[in-house]
Amino acid sequence: MNRKIVIISLLCFTLSLNLLSQVSEQKNIIGFGAGYCPARVVWIGNPVNLWTDIDASPVLQIFYARQVLHSVRLGSYFEYENATFKSTSEKASRYNLGLNWLAQYPDAPFNLQLGGYFGYGIVKADIWNQSLSGIDYGIMIGPAYEKNNFGIALHLQSGYSYYTSSGTPDEVSYSKARLLLKVYYKF
Repeated sequence: MNRKIVIISLLCFTLSLNLLSQVSEQKNIIGFGAGYCPARVVWIGNPVNLWTDIDASPVLQIFYARQVLHSVRLGSYFEYENATFKSTSEKASRYNLGLNWLAQYPDAPFNLQLGGYFGYGIVKADIWNQSLSGIDYGIMIGPAYEKNNFGIALHLQSGYSYYTSSGTPDEVSYSKARLLLKVYYKF
């Protein structure tokens, strides 16, 4: 687990070093996203082996991206969300750090963006004796509007998460769709 965190942290650090090597072009993008994830069903593995409903929760995201080609961005993100299990009213939290890529078309103020993400996450819940860790990946699509150095995008993200541990439960997975409103600044 620590090795994966070190690798992802080094990748994020390498991307941020590009800040120091740029000329006068606006190739760096920082932003914040907030959104809504409708009710989802979560599968919890051994020893429970059941499907359970969780209440919708806000999703918060901060991100950095680098414009590597005219219409392609590569970046990193940190995401947080919490949820409540409907059956037990217990709370759970998810933290995720990962990489994303995004392409936009056409080269106009109003454009369509399409991309994906891949991250490493940790899920904690009070009723579990150990936190779970694993992968989170998916795609995102939506319209965006950019004016001068500012931009706003509405992304529909659809993805899958799979987390494991040596504790109880030993695995948790869920598919999710969420709608994120992102605001960003280019410099």
